[in-house]
Amino acid sequence: MKVWASIHKNNKVIARCSEESDLEDISEALLACLEKIYKELDIAEPVWVTKHAKELSRFGTTKFYPSDFIEPVSFDYFEVEYQIQ
Repeated sequence: MKVWASIHKNNKVIARCSEESDLEDISEALLACLEKIYKELDIAEPVWVTKHAKELSRFGTTKFYPSDFIEPVSFDYFEVEYQIQ
């Protein structure tokens, strides 16, 4: 699995990174990649709700807005995409 993430502010990408995982369980692979991405981008973990899981499952991408974070953030949204290899 490969996961891409980007942080957007004022219609511009201000940071991005990607991570890969060879774990066979898709959920575990996604979580492992996301933990690395949060650390690399130095952001708090957003609150995952059903909307995010459905979008990721259906479209392979989802967006997290400032209201999805417990801590204040200085960007417009955080986008996550994934692809199973």
